[in-house]
Amino acid sequence: MEEYSTYGLLGENISKSLSPQIYNAVFQELDIPAVYMPFSVSKDRFLTALPVLRSRFSGFNVTAPFRLDILAHLDKKDDSVKRAGTANVVNVEKEKLIGYNTDMVGFERSLIGFVGNMFDKEVLLIGAGGVAYSIANVLLEKGAFLTILSRNVSSAFKLQESLQKKFNKNRVKVMKGLSHSNEFFAVFNTAAVDLESKQSDIAIHSHTYQSFEYAYDVSYKPTAFLQKAEDFGVKTKNGLDMLLYQAIGSYEIWLGKDDRLDVALITKMFNQIKANVK
Repeated sequence: MEEYSTYGLLGENISKSLSPQIYNAVFQELDIPAVYMPFSVSKDRFLTALPVLRSRFSGFNVTAPFRLDILAHLDKKDDSVKRAGTANVVNVEKEKLIGYNTDMVGFERSLIGFVGNMFDKEVLLIGAGGVAYSIANVLLEKGAFLTILSRNVSSAFKLQESLQKKFNKNRVKVMKGLSHSNEFFAVFNTAAVDLESKQSDIAIHSHTYQSFEYAYDVSYKPTAFLQKAEDFGVKTKNGLDMLLYQAIGSYEIWLGKDDRLDVALITKMFNQIKANVK
């Protein structure tokens, strides 16, 4: 009997994640003897999960809230982790955890054809969790002036401190809330909740919606935030492209470059995923 490799997603509240659907579809399409499964763990059980991942998994993705927590337990960090300051992919080699980051390249690729030159433009980043680190680094590398806004102010200042070690301090600031007069070229949301939902602690005023040209949400599902931005004539994009590019990067880390994973297959996967999301 052919031996199957096991891959998975480490996170909390991941029952609705598309990742198992994406990876298992790729494994099936390319006839790879592997299976991908969700590995849901509460914050207080994180440490007890690591021995299982080391001994029984060939690799795994890391999502909220563990992208930062995993760093202290990696046996080796790829340069992509050092660049981003966080890890979302782990390859397991002889029970050693090797960390990588595909959030940055996934986000960068998803921006192609969406937003133009951001050099010296004022952009707003909402949220200060693990994925915000990757997005913030990309935005600053592109020369933007970055404002961070998060309901967890201490996390926002921690992110700012991390970024200011690499970038001009004057290009990164933290705000505790938005006023009616705030204006931005683009807004990037990484918060777990929809900004226009009752659960959101962050309010974006109409004047601010009118000021920005681009709105991006890492959620791959439709959000009231993006819909409202569209109503104001803003160009919008969700995180589905980013998710897909992350998946391709993870596949190549675990299994190596594969010529079969070409543009035609990527397009096929993309269309299937979009249909399922709708």
